Amino acid sequence: MVCITVTSCNGQRSIPTAFPSLAQEPSTTATAITTSTLTLTSTRILPTELPSTPTFTPFSPYQTKKVVFEYYIAGQQSDFDMFYSDFHELPNIILYDDGQMLVDGGQKVLSTDETKRFLSKLDALGFFSIESNQQYDQTDRLYNFGNNYQEVNDGLKYCILVNTERSRNLCAQGDYMQYLIPEMKSIFKYLNGYKPTGLTSYSPNRILLSMRLADPSSDDLSATATLWDNRFPSLDFHPPRTYLYDTPPSIIYIEGDMAKEIYTFVTNLHSQGIFIQDGEKYIVEVDVVLPHETIINGYQ
Repeated sequence: MVCITVTSCNGQRSIPTAFPSLAQEPSTTATAITTSTLTLTSTRILPTELPSTPTFTPFSPYQTKKVVFEYYIAGQQSDFDMFYSDFHELPNIILYDDGQMLVDGGQKVLSTDETKRFLSKLDALGFFSIESNQQYDQTDRLYNFGNNYQEVNDGLKYCILVNTERSRNLCAQGDYMQYLIPEMKSIFKYLNGYKPTGLTSYSPNRILLSMRLADPSSDDLSATATLWDNRFPSLDFHPPRTYLYDTPPSIIYIEGDMAKEIYTFVTNLHSQGIFIQDGEKYIVEVDVVLPHETIINGYQ
């Protein structure tokens, strides 16, 4: 899966809103997103509804990249999902139309010839000729179940997307991997072992940051907590609530140099995801917004 390493650099913070955006000045390597404007719109008060709901003008459009290949895991869910305009999957390998590939914790810009060789290998292994109705049952010719079929209605799926002149999205049920036909097993073996030479670290310029108070009754707090850097946004962030019984996750959006710096700080091997600010312990997680993904205001 794509594990991302970044280089720390300085950034500036702006004032968080109900869906905060900590923006940096535009640069040649990062596309800036204009921070949305907060307005208050009166709403009809229901018995358990709060008097007003914050609304935002939409984020200004920004240029995303086209995916030409992706090997990803489908079926995972997290609190971050509500802030993405489309399905937020976890890629093991992803290749964009400008040649940028993210794989094995790093990145490389493939040449046109390298891209062709990579995709041609999939074709040679039979990716486009494999038959599957994607039903994940005994009628699906992607598997040789014999007498071992047992119905599975959920679970993870391992998917391969090719989006070029020839397009296909082919998924395998995680619980059935041992029953795959040899051709499909060979494709997964190739992708799982694929690591191009010349990888460099990938520096995300957009992240989502979640934070919540640690709960001693359910959280393992045996690891040493790290002191939160006060140059970063406060961890004491309370998102807007529409209903009294509703407690949405505390998530903020950060971009630019500060996104890189916070990512490095939070994912440091010594942090353990536990931080202290103003005497309180917090559990903090970070989610990288990839170049093809669009962020929306999940609180609206």
